[in-house]
Amino acid sequence: MDRDRMVDVGVALVSRFGAKALSLTSVARQAGVARATAYRMFGGRDALVAAIMSRELEQLRVHLHAWGQEHDDPADRVRARVRHSLEYIREHEALQYVLRNEPEEVLRALISTKDSEGPSLIDLIVDATLPDAEPDEIAALYPNARAGSEFTVRIVYSCMLVPESVLSDDEIADLVVRAVIR
Repeated sequence: MDRDRMVDVGVALVSRFGAKALSLTSVARQAGVARATAYRMFGGRDALVAAIMSRELEQLRVHLHAWGQEHDDPADRVRARVRHSLEYIREHEALQYVLRNEPEEVLRALISTKDSEGPSLIDLIVDATLPDAEPDEIAALYPNARAGSEFTVRIVYSCMLVPESVLSDDEIADLVVRAVIR
């Protein structure tokens, strides 16, 4: 049993039972391995959660890059990424379970305070995805690349937290483009 498989099992457990139920013991049991194996791989629950977050962030980075690749125009890339991100969030089983049943877990990741340890999820996403942006997109983002990217992530997560809207995904994406593209 490798780390990736254990992370898969962890995500599946979150999809079915939520983040609060996630433990190395439950992952080991579901994966059919000894509890000691899970502890040897991760050391503790926090390391398992970090591995899940890291993998989810990498998958999102890959998706965001792919969603923008089919467009030559920076505005069209941003528009496509916003639209696809909203759809991706709605279809992500683990995230949807947590949003419905344990929203405080999502808020804890999104909110940063002076007492927070490490960067917020928003900062992690911007840090992971901005290096993949094309030079013309970096030049077009307003008021600068980092701020435009951060604003985009904040809007997408706002829509994730309060999904009911009179706006369609296309309208949300158009508004983001108007706000962040010169």
